Amino acid sequence: MVEAVHASTAGEPVSAVGVGAPGPLDHLGGVIHEAPNLPGFIEVAVARDMSARLGVPVFLDRDVFVAALAEATFGAARGVRDWVYITISTGIGGAIVTDGKLLRGVSGTAGEIGHVPIDPNGPRCGCGNIGDIEALAGGANIAKHYGVASAAEVFAAWRRGDERARGIVERAQRALGDMGVLLVNLLNPKRIVVGGGIATGEPEFVFGAMRTAVRERAFTVPGAAVEIVPAALGDDVGLVGSALMARERVAGRQPLG
Repeated sequence: MVEAVHASTAGEPVSAVGVGAPGPLDHLGGVIHEAPNLPGFIEVAVARDMSARLGVPVFLDRDVFVAALAEATFGAARGVRDWVYITISTGIGGAIVTDGKLLRGVSGTAGEIGHVPIDPNGPRCGCGNIGDIEALAGGANIAKHYGVASAAEVFAAWRRGDERARGIVERAQRALGDMGVLLVNLLNPKRIVVGGGIATGEPEFVFGAMRTAVRERAFTVPGAAVEIVPAALGDDVGLVGSALMARERVAGRQPLG
């Protein structure tokens, strides 16, 4: 990461660096406690170690939180006070914003929607849970269930009419639908902004499942009020959000605080 910072700045002065990473993590202490999709990242003092090598302050936060900050500032959540950001990619994560403020929770792990169990007979997730949403619909697990390297291969087989791929994809869609209903009934958001590689690359898989489930199974009033929309910033969302987060933290402010 240090080499990437040097390469990307091309000699320009750097006053601070922001890093978005999977959690759980301590955003104030700058430590990644553990990351189910990053084996070996246990109690890693990312901010301290990078700051020592770069000579500038380094700030750490959850990748999904910095993405939400970017979408709130420049993207699909501008002007919205009550909303949820969901990323569907290798894994599934979320950030909850209520009355304009990010909900962190006591341990900073609020929004971990991907690790909510919904199927007691489902597959095991990398976090250890059985049948959670990520185990059923995360990109890495979709690929794993089919025995290939990437979820893109499963979606290609699904489009060719492969029955085994169809079963995996339809199970994942049911999980995403359950997630949408859960979010609407529990949080009553104005908007659900969905980003990540799977959402961007397979929008019909993601948005059809979520919108249909919410329309058919969520409470009528909050279901009618919510908008389920694609994220606006694409692959740049993490970079933009990390830079915004560093700017806020240097100024002594908590982003979306």
